[in-house]
Amino acid sequence: MIKIVVQGEIAEQIRQSEGQVELVDNQGQRVGIVRRSPTQQEIELARSRIGTEGPKVTVEELINKIESL
Repeated sequence: MIKIVVQGEIAEQIRQSEGQVELVDNQGQRVGIVRRSPTQQEIELARSRIGTEGPKVTVEELINKIESL
């Protein structure tokens, strides 16, 4: 795996994001997409919902739905 060090301000923007972050070069061309790590609270919420009833969707289905909006 390649490790890229980002400046503090950029790292903070990624940490504060609510979803994926698109990385682009100086010409606006997409370089990649990153997501911040889930918080402990988000992990606990996800675990609490495992046994609930209702429609189930995969993460990929959810991401596709959000990206289509």
